[in-house]
Amino acid sequence: MKKLRTFDLAVIGGGITGIGIARKAAAMGFGVILIEQNEVGSGTSGHFHELLHSGARYAVNDPVAAKECYLENRALSSKSSLIRRAIRQTGGYFLAITDDDVAYSEKLVASCKTIGIPIVEKNIGQFFKKEPYVTKLVKRALWVPDGFIDGRKTLDINKRLAQEFGAKLLTHHKVVSFQKKDKKIEAVIIQDSDGQQHTIFCGFVINAAGAWSASIGKLAGVSIGVVPYRGALIVYKDVLCKSVLNRCHKPSNGDIVVPTSTHTIFGTTSKKTNDVDNFQIEKDEIEILNREGDLLIPGMSKHPVETMYAGIRPLFSITDFSDGRDISRSFRVINHKEEGIINFISVIGGKFTIYERMGDKAVEAMKQNAVL
Repeated sequence: MKKLRTFDLAVIGGGITGIGIARKAAAMGFGVILIEQNEVGSGTSGHFHELLHSGARYAVNDPVAAKECYLENRALSSKSSLIRRAIRQTGGYFLAITDDDVAYSEKLVASCKTIGIPIVEKNIGQFFKKEPYVTKLVKRALWVPDGFIDGRKTLDINKRLAQEFGAKLLTHHKVVSFQKKDKKIEAVIIQDSDGQQHTIFCGFVINAAGAWSASIGKLAGVSIGVVPYRGALIVYKDVLCKSVLNRCHKPSNGDIVVPTSTHTIFGTTSKKTNDVDNFQIEKDEIEILNREGDLLIPGMSKHPVETMYAGIRPLFSITDFSDGRDISRSFRVINHKEEGIINFISVIGGKFTIYERMGDKAVEAMKQNAVL
């Protein structure tokens, strides 16, 4: 078994949360190593709808997550943002098609105003001029500051900066155990693709493994309330809209359409899963998306498809919900010192949009608890 040099911090998980944490900690002068079992961004961060949330989607039923999304949306879109070139400010619309949608729109407007999320009703005729492919059954169009965030570009920027600040990124290495002593994790034991094990000594460990966080916690002897839910998406070869389109109702299946510069991403679904390594879309998910998509953009399902995939939402909950959409999209930073490990924290839940906030909270928690 080979031994690597001692690091101040070992970050487990190479999604946007982990790579953001590695960048922030390395920029502060900490010796950082990031451990990823596959490639950077190969998990949930590489399988989402690339929506830069305004927060409006969660305004009615999840105001904490809604406020987080709006504040981070503004920060990521600002001139000083590190990833500003990965953002397209397309704007978004919540579209009321049925009478129930219209009733929900009143709640949405009130909730957005309470939280501070801009929401403006647009003239239907002007809306159709901008979005001619949308169903003519739309009764109300409400504009919000949704946008497009290029996931790969965001990951690459954070990866490059983390390495420039001195962080070591170790991909295709899987955490297999921890070496503990006196209520501390002394070392992380990893295994490479050839089956050879290595020992990484470290002063602190941050678990940012997303859908795999519970498995990492189990290796450390702690329990983490991660509830994984699949979300299926279809990527069409054509650009079918200029703005983000949302169905104006409680978050449900097939109610988000996100335009990239060359394609259209449409989703999602919500299905509890125990197979967090399966990103293949299933037949019933395709049927659901085809049905709902044609309600928003008639004939959407007939357009040529570039690809289809499913992402795994690593939701945080200690309660068993019958519907994953009832679980908050906010996040938790869990300090495991109460479970007997004083240098181990986990970052659970959240959204791609709020990765900077998640990283800030995680690094701050490390600084408060670490003796490096």
